[in-house]
Amino acid sequence: FAFNSCPLRRIPQRYVIGTSTRISLGNFKLPKHFNDDYFKKNKKCVKRTVKRKEGDDIFATKKEKYVPSEQRKTDQKTVDEAVIKAIGARPDKKVLRGYLKAAFGLRSSQYP
Repeated sequence: FAFNSCPLRRIPQRYVIGTSTRISLGNFKLPKHFNDDYFKKNKKCVKRTVKRKEGDDIFATKKEKYVPSEQRKTDQKTVDEAVIKAIGARPDKKVLRGYLKAAFGLRSSQYP
């Protein structure tokens, strides 16, 4: 999150391009609570259809905005600290920081 503002989440492999760049985190261990349930989508934020009676205002209900819990915020800080520390120990840290901050995308006719 510190470099590219992408929060801690699972990303499908089809949206990730593998490179030869590796970052050694040393003896950093992920906490045990990072499992499938941790990364599931919040049910309150899912848009659902609501049957309304005639005459009801369709704009009366607002979609509830997602706010990360304190647990997620501390987990994000923990992972960010380990990554920043590992990148800071590398000799090519300036280049790697720029690489991680750069926006990247492919168009329909481009292949990785």
